[in-house]
Amino acid sequence: MADDRQVTSQKDAIDEDDPVTGRRMLTQSAYADDRHIRSRQAIYAYAEKRADPAWRTSFIPWDGTQIVVDVGCGNGFDLRHIVPDGHCRHAFGVDLSAGMLRSLTELRSSGRLTPVQGDAQQLPLGDGIADIGLAMHMLYHVPDIQAAVRELRRVVKPGGTVLASTNSIASLAEINDLMGAALSKVAGHPFDSLHSGKFNLETGAPQLQTEFSEVSMRRFDVPLAFPTAEPVLGYLASVRDPIERTIGEPFNFDAVLDDVAGHVEQTIREKGCFRAVSRMGVFVCR
Repeated sequence: MADDRQVTSQKDAIDEDDPVTGRRMLTQSAYADDRHIRSRQAIYAYAEKRADPAWRTSFIPWDGTQIVVDVGCGNGFDLRHIVPDGHCRHAFGVDLSAGMLRSLTELRSSGRLTPVQGDAQQLPLGDGIADIGLAMHMLYHVPDIQAAVRELRRVVKPGGTVLASTNSIASLAEINDLMGAALSKVAGHPFDSLHSGKFNLETGAPQLQTEFSEVSMRRFDVPLAFPTAEPVLGYLASVRDPIERTIGEPFNFDAVLDDVAGHVEQTIREKGCFRAVSRMGVFVCR
């Protein structure tokens, strides 16, 4: 019995510190507040053609009557395009991080948003409470994705819709390839930088089809053009903590950023800007 408890304790400790799904990362370090997620969102200011920030929720015929559950709502990126304009009757913004929920103060003052601190794998909400469920760029952070998908199915009433967005494994490859090469050079061994591993455009549909009979996918690519290296480095700095946890050994992350900066700046000198493409999409589930 003591050995079993020790094994369980060790497993829990590993899960807590996982660089993608660990609770410490999702509530204390990388997602203690919305600073890092804002840095990642900021790169879309460099879109070559203005992207509609509400594209992820544009697949719903909003009529002002729907109840929404946004699971893993973060700093409310999608809720800000739904709640203030009265597109829905009420929304529940669910996140594991109390710090993230604190960033929703402005939306909460509208009276149409209820922040809920909770785990996507065991939502503290009743059956069929919502017409619409959102799981935007978050399922790859969940240890048990199937548990989260079952919970989304449970809290959204029959006939309702779940939108689940994520990246392609090729998203921002132009940046991630530079990052991976720099990490390999500094760490002294091959390293593949982080991507949306367990749940991405290439793998997501079968995982959703276990609970939803109809799953379709809409792609959305955003070409980006950076006139300086700063926004690229800001984006990479925002994933510093999970990268360091993944490598699990001391290394000079600043040297990684310097290496990437050198390549980006050279490209800008030669071509006028550094280009990358954010490749993402939304699964529409019913």
